[in-house]
Amino acid sequence: MLPEGKIGNPKPIVCEYCKSDSVIFDTVSFEYVCSSCGCVSNQDPNSDSNMNNRSNSGYIDRTRTGMPESLAAHNKGLSTLIGIGDTDARGKALEPSQKNNIQRLRTWNNRAQLNDSISRNLEKALKLLNNYGDKLYLSQAVIEGAAYIYRKAAIKKLAKGRSTLGLVGAALYAACRETATPKTITDIANACNITTKDIMSHYKLILKELSLQMPVLHGPDYVTLICNRLQMSEKTKREALRIYSMVQQCRISIGKNPRALAGSIIYIASQNCNEFLRQVEICQVAEISTVSLRKRCKEIKSRIEI
Repeated sequence: MLPEGKIGNPKPIVCEYCKSDSVIFDTVSFEYVCSSCGCVSNQDPNSDSNMNNRSNSGYIDRTRTGMPESLAAHNKGLSTLIGIGDTDARGKALEPSQKNNIQRLRTWNNRAQLNDSISRNLEKALKLLNNYGDKLYLSQAVIEGAAYIYRKAAIKKLAKGRSTLGLVGAALYAACRETATPKTITDIANACNITTKDIMSHYKLILKELSLQMPVLHGPDYVTLICNRLQMSEKTKREALRIYSMVQQCRISIGKNPRALAGSIIYIASQNCNEFLRQVEICQVAEISTVSLRKRCKEIKSRIEI
């Protein structure tokens, strides 16, 4: 550490009241506080003159150090790039011998970033993952979770000899399941332009090899999901949730397909609220047959007085 007064070490902040130089930065309140008298300084912590003081006090402002780290980037956002301009820091042109050296360093820098098969696979897969995440309107937290799952699969060499698209779709579906994001496997298959069978086979492989524990979606989650996709009114949603609570109390939901049960409850709720809805529309969204829908509706109406 440089002594006081040298270049690179800022002057200490002096308290305006007791004239003491024992002013510290409180990372909780984001203020400068004098440790002698307890007075709060009026200095702006966002000013450029206080940047070095904040770093010495333990606070680091990452907004001034470039883009944040991200698992969705193959180099985690920490890549080192050598510019294409053949000039030095002062803007002066380099000598011919120095240009050759810089060009060789630039070449080896590009080679070192993708020096193995896992890195090359991650570069390709994470680009696809970000594209499909944007197409599905997923949040950055879900994309980061999917990238984390794919990285674990790539380290275990699960991508070797398998479809990269299928593994990316399976990672997205697993991240949606972990964060309870309302996306079905059909939505992800349509966005990735592959079959649901391909995604499901890779999804089962990920669950087995990575020992992931996925939360189970409950009936009310399916009710809310199907109602949102059918753009139903809030009154019908509440009526459907009320009927579902009655179904749970009568223990009708045990051993039943939750999607079929949710679809039948929504159909009954739409009739009670005078909202016209065809059975085919519900079956298409819930991915069930009309026979299952009618069976569940008949069973619910026979055991519950709605």
